[in-house]
Amino acid sequence: MFSFKRCLSLFMIFILLLYILTGCWSSRDIEKLDMLFGVGVDLEKNNDQKNNEYGENFMHVTFQLANVNKIQSATDSLQGQNKPYINIEEVGGSILEVARKFILKRNNLLNGQHQRLILLSSEIAEEYNLRSLLDLFIRDPEVRTSCVVMITDKKAKDILNFKEAKEIPSLQIFEMKDHIIKTTKILEPATLAKINARMNAKSSFLLQNITTLNDELKLSGASVIKGDKLNMIGFLNEQEVEGLSWLTAISGGGIVPLFYEKAGHTIIYELESLKSKVTPELNNDQLSFHVKVESEGIISEVLAETEHVTKKESVKELEQLIEKKVNTIIENSLKKIQKEYKVDVINFSEYVSIKYPDYWKKHKEDWDTIFSNSPINYDVSITITGYGGNISN
Repeated sequence: MFSFKRCLSLFMIFILLLYILTGCWSSRDIEKLDMLFGVGVDLEKNNDQKNNEYGENFMHVTFQLANVNKIQSATDSLQGQNKPYINIEEVGGSILEVARKFILKRNNLLNGQHQRLILLSSEIAEEYNLRSLLDLFIRDPEVRTSCVVMITDKKAKDILNFKEAKEIPSLQIFEMKDHIIKTTKILEPATLAKINARMNAKSSFLLQNITTLNDELKLSGASVIKGDKLNMIGFLNEQEVEGLSWLTAISGGGIVPLFYEKAGHTIIYELESLKSKVTPELNNDQLSFHVKVESEGIISEVLAETEHVTKKESVKELEQLIEKKVNTIIENSLKKIQKEYKVDVINFSEYVSIKYPDYWKKHKEDWDTIFSNSPINYDVSITITGYGGNISN
């Protein structure tokens, strides 16, 4: 005789099996979905006034979709045939308007669960509030918050249609962000989740730039987004990004080339670890910061006779020379963000809000101004722990 609990258990197993065998009621064939991988947004000037409803400017949006029917043949793709993606372009006064126009062109439903990239041209990032460009993606439950946002000094539509790309351009660009573990010249990925938090806090921040050079896609520098206006106000080059990476220790690796006069050649210092400790100090309502930067690494390449660099006295001198060079890189970066752009894009506000909450509440509305006038003192400590495997000491 079955107990009630056993009957209930058997019934639940039956329901589970029925669900598994029949599949998900809302599932659709992949061929009936337009899988979205990337979106590019450019600024179009309405010079001829053909589209009077848009006013002076309007948006040119590129949707990059998987070409499901052509994605199977790697050989044909390498020969320039059967591209694994399709770009659909449309114009409008807002992202939502363009998205609505898009569905009039396609038989399939747009699926944003695989979207990896939002690429904005520098022109539109200067002209438009970033919230207005990203709001639809932030609110859309299909779009993952891990989707990365970048800026380009080219046309976004040209980057997404880059002929030399070895795969779907949106995916190639998305994967390039992982190079941060090997270089100090690129930024930590700016995802929708992180950007939304910075926008809500009205904090200034940086967005990674991507461009083309010698027929290749290249991560290059960063765009400065001002927190109160949420538009692009300027640009940092690769070395300026590098200085901020040293100051904040966001990178897991990188190199410092150094011309060593005693050897008459260049040596390469390769980071194995990088740490920084930021300490805010408040005296008589005057804020300042002290940053301790520490790095350990190896001399991984020597373009000279190794005996010039492996002596004990040479190692200490090299450490000091590398420290001096890194100090110069940091100094130039701080001048750019504090004196020229006058924005805190390195999130020093967090240290102040934690250590001096009352001061932060009083000054958070004009934080960029406070940050721009706050002295930042820094000490860089370099320790050479060894040499590359092919360098004898």
